[in-house]
Amino acid sequence: MNPRTALEEFERYLSEIGLQRASLSPEHGLAAMLSFYRDVRANQCPLDEDADMLLYQWGTYDWGQGKFFELNITRQLIFNASGEDDDIWQLSLTFKYVPSSEFGVIETGNKWCENITGLQEFQQFILSSQAFEVAQSTEPKNIELRYECAG
Repeated sequence: MNPRTALEEFERYLSEIGLQRASLSPEHGLAAMLSFYRDVRANQCPLDEDADMLLYQWGTYDWGQGKFFELNITRQLIFNASGEDDDIWQLSLTFKYVPSSEFGVIETGNKWCENITGLQEFQQFILSSQAFEVAQSTEPKNIELRYECAG
């Protein structure tokens, strides 16, 4: 895959496996992002140089549009070994929820997956996390899929 077209590639991937972004559940969305990482390599983003990694993160945030609990998985791609901010891009799938008492007891956190070797352990971490369990049983207010420069 050309890393500059990661958003289009992931949307095509979702379509090929019979999923639509607007109706994704955390279970299917996270599974799709994990399999996309496993099956689709990003050109010029070598795994052994930490240039293609996954990040799972969760917490309650207010980014200026109100307070939401967010469950997110991000694929971080670094185009050049220099690691300059302009070379770091992130494909992010975020499930946003209206904060409730169930989400209020969950502390903010994150976990990285640095390569395919750790993917199974990473998936088990996600599936057993309190954030995933609560999100999976709650209807998201919004689902966002974005691809942007992290710098």
